[in-house]
Amino acid sequence: MCIRAVSRSPVLRRVLVQILFWLLTSATFIQVSAEEVHIRAATLACETAQGALQAKDYQAAAEHFRQAIEIEPTYLAARQGLIKTYLASGQESKAASEMTQLLEIEPDASAYRLQLGQILLREKQFDRALAQFSLARKTDRRNAEALLGFATAAEQAGMHDRATAALAEGRTLFPSDERFVTSQKK
Repeated sequence: MCIRAVSRSPVLRRVLVQILFWLLTSATFIQVSAEEVHIRAATLACETAQGALQAKDYQAAAEHFRQAIEIEPTYLAARQGLIKTYLASGQESKAASEMTQLLEIEPDASAYRLQLGQILLREKQFDRALAQFSLARKTDRRNAEALLGFATAAEQAGMHDRATAALAEGRTLFPSDERFVTSQKK
């Protein structure tokens, strides 16, 4: 009976359409608002962490950066801040772990890839360091740091021919870079 009344009455149809439109737009608004709250919560946690980092309260900074990451796992500023916090507090292994996670999200972040490679060299994980420097070289063939890191990791991993070839390439690409010239004399 109700459906017949609506179908016969243009006024009721118009009211029903307006009510449906209002419900749909309200639902969209609520959804957007929830997303905005989510983003704001992650941003607030990150800002709080930045303040703690500036105050050199590394434990609080790490906790707030992790909270921001938990809210939004792809929040690069929070991941970068957490890496900076770990490095500032001397926790290179934790920084390396976070760099690995960041590189899964942003594979072309060469600066973090090179830094991770250097940490892995210091930790004597030469094969993993070699992989990081290789990936960095794929992104930028003319990166002296990536080439030198690759040569060092290859040498330490026992791949002397690859290390020698990388150093020769470095001397060709960067003839005034003494790191490649002095490595020839060794």
